[in-house]
Amino acid sequence: MSNTTKVTARLMTQLLAAETALTTARREEARTAGKATRAAARAKTARTAAATARRDLAKIQATAGKGLAAATRKAETRTAKAEELTETAREAKATAAAARRTARAAARRVDRLGRRAAIAAARSVEKIAARLGETSLTPAAEDDRTLTADELPPVAEIEAHAARHADLDKRAKDLAKAADAEKTWLRTLPVGIYGGVVITRTPGRSVLDGTQVALDYTNLLGQLPPRKATRTTFKVDASALLSRTAPVAVAA
Repeated sequence: MSNTTKVTARLMTQLLAAETALTTARREEARTAGKATRAAARAKTARTAAATARRDLAKIQATAGKGLAAATRKAETRTAKAEELTETAREAKATAAAARRTARAAARRVDRLGRRAAIAAARSVEKIAARLGETSLTPAAEDDRTLTADELPPVAEIEAHAARHADLDKRAKDLAKAADAEKTWLRTLPVGIYGGVVITRTPGRSVLDGTQVALDYTNLLGQLPPRKATRTTFKVDASALLSRTAPVAVAA
C-alpha cells in the first residue's frame, strides 16, 4: 500500500469517527437547547409569580391590613423559587451554548477532514491512473516475423499452402458450426447422468467490465482511458486460386 493510499485510508477512518461525533454532538445540542428553553420558561413564570406576590405584600403593608405574615411568607417563598429557577435556567443556557459550540466545532472538523479526504482520494486516483498508464499489464502483441525478399519461397509453394489453409479453414468452420449446434441442443438438458453422459453446470468466472472501467476512468479524470494496439489482423484471400484449381486434399 502506497503512502498516499495509507493517508487516504487514515483520513477516511478519521472522517467516519468525526461524522459519528458530529451526530452525537448535534443530538446533545438539541437536547440541551430544549432543556434550556423549558428552564427559561419556568423561570419567567416564577419571576412573574414572585412579582405579583411582592405587589400584594406592598399593598397589605400600605393599608396595614390583615394577612401581612402570610403575604410576607408567600412573597419570600416565590422570590426564592424564582431566583433558584433563574439560576437553573442560566446554567441550562450555558450548557446549551457549550453544546452548540461543540457541535459547530465537530461540523468544522467534518468539513475539514472531508476536504482533506477528497484531495487525498483524488491524488490516489491520479497516481493509480499514472501507474496504469505507464505500465502495461500484458505486453502488446508482437508483429509477425516476415520473410525477406531472398527468403521468399516459390509461388507454387505459397499457392499450395494457401489452398490447404482454405480447405482446412472451411472444414474447421463447418465442424465448429456442427459442434455448436450439438452443444446448443445438449445445453437444454438439466444437470444429471444420462447413461454414459454426465451433464454439469459450473458458474462462470467474473471478468473485468472494460466498458464500466472506461466510463469510471473518464468520469474521474476527464480523460479517455489508455489503450494499446492489438495484433495486426491477418487474412489470406485465395479465392482467385480456388476459382481455377481444385482444393488440395489433405492426407489423413
